Amino acid sequence: MKTLVLSMCCLFAALHLHAQDTEFPKEWEIQMKLTNGMITNFKSYSPDIYTGALGLAPQYAVIPHKLRVGAAAMLMYNNKKLGGLFGPSAAFKLSSLGTKLFGLGNIHVQLEHLWGTDKQQLFGGGPYVELGHKLLIGITTHRDYKLNSWWFQSAIGIKLNKTKAKDRQEFN
Repeated sequence: MKTLVLSMCCLFAALHLHAQDTEFPKEWEIQMKLTNGMITNFKSYSPDIYTGALGLAPQYAVIPHKLRVGAAAMLMYNNKKLGGLFGPSAAFKLSSLGTKLFGLGNIHVQLEHLWGTDKQQLFGGGPYVELGHKLLIGITTHRDYKLNSWWFQSAIGIKLNKTKAKDRQEFN
């Protein structure tokens, strides 16, 4: 009987546990991303240009569990030459993925305003899925308002730093 009562209490407590939101903790996060895509101006007489980039994006959660702001710096390849992109970025969390006991990741929208070494001036972003506090997968669209073109890219990345232990909820 004692075991049954103790089991019922444990079950009741487990059912009413709400997971601590471990996404977007108030700390620095450094992401490394690899992008791949095309640049187009939608005119049939001009070919689309391949673009790819490897970059770092440190961000800090200014509104914990909702908003991160930071910067992005990328080494890019387009128009048959290497160049760079840099500028501010922001990520707004839309939803957490997971169960009541633990989180699996989140869905967020990332916005960027980037300047390039070859006169590019890009504004845009897109949705990202962050899984397991490590992996990032997303698609982005940027408008180059200086050179009158559109950049469509897919992105995959990893988070380089670890979340501090106090922000994680471990299930023992």
